[in-house]
Amino acid sequence: MDKLPSSVKYIYAYIRRSRQDMQREKKTGQDTLTEQRTLLTNLLNKYYNHYDWDMYDELGSGADAIEERPTFAQILKEIEAAPPRTMAIFVKEISRLGRGNYEQMGIVEKIITSKVLYVITPTQIFDPLNDSDMDYIKFNMFFANMEYSKITKRMRDARYTYAAQGRWMTGGGGIPFGYKFNSNTQKLEPNEDTAWVVQKIFQMYTSQTNRLGYNAISTQLTKEGIPTPTGKTYWRPIVIRRMLRNPVYIGTVQFKTTIIRNKKKIKLDEEDWIVTPNAHPPLVSRETFDLAGEIMEENKNSPKVRLDFEPQPLAGLIICSSCGNKMQRQYSTQHYKKKDGTESVYHKEFMQCLACKVYMKYRAIEDEILRILQEDFIQVDSSLLKERLEELIDLDKLQQKNEVSPTDRVTIILKQLETIDGELTALRRMLRKGQITDEEYEEDRGELLKQKVEKERQLSFLQTENTREQISEINVEEIQEGFKTLYDLYMNGDLSRGEKNEILRGIFDYIVLEKTGKGKFDLNAFINPKIIMNSLTSQ
Repeated sequence: MDKLPSSVKYIYAYIRRSRQDMQREKKTGQDTLTEQRTLLTNLLNKYYNHYDWDMYDELGSGADAIEERPTFAQILKEIEAAPPRTMAIFVKEISRLGRGNYEQMGIVEKIITSKVLYVITPTQIFDPLNDSDMDYIKFNMFFANMEYSKITKRMRDARYTYAAQGRWMTGGGGIPFGYKFNSNTQKLEPNEDTAWVVQKIFQMYTSQTNRLGYNAISTQLTKEGIPTPTGKTYWRPIVIRRMLRNPVYIGTVQFKTTIIRNKKKIKLDEEDWIVTPNAHPPLVSRETFDLAGEIMEENKNSPKVRLDFEPQPLAGLIICSSCGNKMQRQYSTQHYKKKDGTESVYHKEFMQCLACKVYMKYRAIEDEILRILQEDFIQVDSSLLKERLEELIDLDKLQQKNEVSPTDRVTIILKQLETIDGELTALRRMLRKGQITDEEYEEDRGELLKQKVEKERQLSFLQTENTREQISEINVEEIQEGFKTLYDLYMNGDLSRGEKNEILRGIFDYIVLEKTGKGKFDLNAFINPKIIMNSLTSQ
């Protein structure tokens, strides 16, 4: 073995599985990672025992992209921070450094040359300052890249061929709700535990006698305690919509709908898609699926239906004091026959916490909110209101009152931000699995990012150290006058329920409801920080 220069202080012994290793493990049951570890350890002890070294295992699959190899990425980061000619990396063969695309290999080559990173293999030490050694490294990386490209193309072509045969090419990942994956046939099969839920959704949406929309179906499934595709308790209406649009439920496989170019996903024309009908057993008939599509198209072009989705006055405002979740409106009607034979209709309207099973009369909550607005914010003395504003913002005072959670504004907003981040992550996962289109992803992502920016703005304001001093400068009388104008408009104006919701959400950030008895409750209303921020910026 050649000798390393005395300037080298540390050796990274890096082992990882290649795709060939993984295939060999499946056939023979051998642990190729252990084989590499034994080989490199023996050589290190024999030839490099006077150097400081450690073994670094890449425990994941045979990925080639640097970002998909966290151990290797961390090694490169540490080498970049070290002085030149002080580090070496020991691998079974040069291709273990990676055989990704030219951009990926360019990153590795740049670090090797700029940091004079010595590359050790079982047969040779490669010196970046030696032109011949560097040419050999480049050649091997280029050759590995060519091999990688060929393998990738063969795998891609094979996936296209199998998809055309009706096989499900996402494997065990991205299995549509209602199906399970047969690893032997590589096809979808109905999942008896969940297929009936899919059929129920289509039945409710296409019923000729009691047809329900996305929101109503979402409410019904949640009320019945049926788990969502991700195992949660609340069904989002958008999930219902995507299921109703997915041709997989009539036995059709769609593949190659997009391609990746320069790390960007590009949607192909439908004529270039791979579409295989009758690939697996359908869960609904073609007639039912087409009817759902027709209803969807009618609703899309119907102003009347769009108005039905307009938010109710209290939408998104009321939070359960027990769990911190938003409460939802529940509405139903019951028909009763009177003694004289005529029929009377009883309308039930409640705000309910689906998790805690807490519910209160909707109109009683609305009336109490309007009373609070009038008595506690409009008619109250302006100096008292200013103290109230300071109390809402002053976290120390909240903690003294043992009101930190869930009424602590910062806690609530942090939880809201956590939820938004979770939805963004779920959205990216759905895009990768092909469960949503690029257009749906961008639309939903834009809305979530808009919400996130607003919440972060509120959080920044609430966490500002001089918030109390800022509030003291507010013109409270002006704010009260604005409240009065909005109250009069709410009570006397010819407003839609959506416009009423805009008024209440403009005034209140959220309102915590605490059940105090049967049909009894207390409300803790929090002013929207926008009012304070806008008042400060307008001065």
